[in-house]
Amino acid sequence: MIVTLTPAPAIDWTIEVDSFELGAVNRAVRSSREPSGKGVNVSWALHRAGVPTRAVFPAGGCTGELMAGVLSEAGLEHVIVDTGRDVRTNITLISPGCSTKLNDRGTALSEEQTTRLREAIIGASVGASVVLICGSLPAGAPATFVRNMVRTLKASGVDVVVDVSGEALELALAARPDLIKPNVDELAELAGRQLGTLGDVATAAEEARDRGAGAVLASLGADGALLVDGEGVLYARATDIPFVNSVGAGDALLAGFFGGGQTRQERLATAMLWASSAVAHHTTLFPIREDLAERIAVHELTTPEQLLAEPSAALARVKGQ
Repeated sequence: MIVTLTPAPAIDWTIEVDSFELGAVNRAVRSSREPSGKGVNVSWALHRAGVPTRAVFPAGGCTGELMAGVLSEAGLEHVIVDTGRDVRTNITLISPGCSTKLNDRGTALSEEQTTRLREAIIGASVGASVVLICGSLPAGAPATFVRNMVRTLKASGVDVVVDVSGEALELALAARPDLIKPNVDELAELAGRQLGTLGDVATAAEEARDRGAGAVLASLGADGALLVDGEGVLYARATDIPFVNSVGAGDALLAGFFGGGQTRQERLATAMLWASSAVAHHTTLFPIREDLAERIAVHELTTPEQLLAEPSAALARVKGQ
């Protein structure tokens, strides 16, 4: 069982247009709403692939009822901490060759609700193989929340993965999470400097490991992903992937890493396949495109020359993975 925790869930509202002009009337050609948030997205992907998962998140109001109904109908196991308040709605506007994201602020949690969320994830993680803590913290939740959860869960013998950013990530490293999954901007912030090559990314990832992370899975947007662990540096890249929507691709990458494969090469290849499938689909509820597997390459980076030679266009401001 793979358990996900999403402290700040959302309703994802995706709107697609044939063209878009600011200040004009634009008409949608397609629209959808679905339960979302980083951990929820991971659980969605795992569940749709037949991998046992349980999603834990706070929610309330009409949107909480919507999320519970949709997840129950889909058969996705979930635990909701009732806040009595609606969750945020995030809007994704898809226009030809581009996706634009508007993220609302997360619903604040009281101290009592934060405590109940902590108790819920502890209870939900009994018997789990791994717990993934994903996404931003809502107002009211202290920055130490993730660090404390990592310590508690690891003390019970559960592996813990952290996909957060900023101060919460900085503090979480002290609790020694088994894996962190920053995007290139989050890793640059953690390192305190810009990252211009894959070698820079690998060095920053090693520094994060020195500070407590067991492994680093860094998403690089259009340039793929880098896995840095005790066995070295592994690089995956996909080419000629049809672009529709980049939102949720990083969540798909993380889900795929835990969704299949025995070796680290197989797991990273699966992660890249799921992320590519997400990019090629209109919403976060993507089908896995097995036909894209032949466009994915995974190899070890073992020399400084390889690290410096690899292109990294994504490091020039590809965000949101």
